[in-house]
Amino acid sequence: MPETTHSIGLQPDSSALLMLPLPQVIGLSDTQRRGAGCVWCDTPLTTETARDLGERPTSDGTHIWPRGCTPCVCAEARRVARLHPRSCRICDAGKQCDDRAALRALALEDRRRENH
Repeated sequence: MPETTHSIGLQPDSSALLMLPLPQVIGLSDTQRRGAGCVWCDTPLTTETARDLGERPTSDGTHIWPRGCTPCVCAEARRVARLHPRSCRICDAGKQCDDRAALRALALEDRRRENH
């Protein structure tokens, strides 16, 4: 990933959600492809429990509308945030770029919800 200078704040936003890689589309159920089930664990989702991961193109030219449950989204954000410094010159130099800050904020979202 090239060096970035994004203007993502410390609050998680849709940009952080779009940085989360999805499982292989070929292995997803129809429920997962249309966002009715978590793209990672297939837990049924409601408007209140789902995190919209944005419309995503597939290799066959179609689009899917995946969503995830908060525990899976936060776990994936933690994983991506840990891997991010390997491909970012800013983070590799010991600083934290805006992308990693957004991923870390998203990773902590489940803890913030538990405390409210």
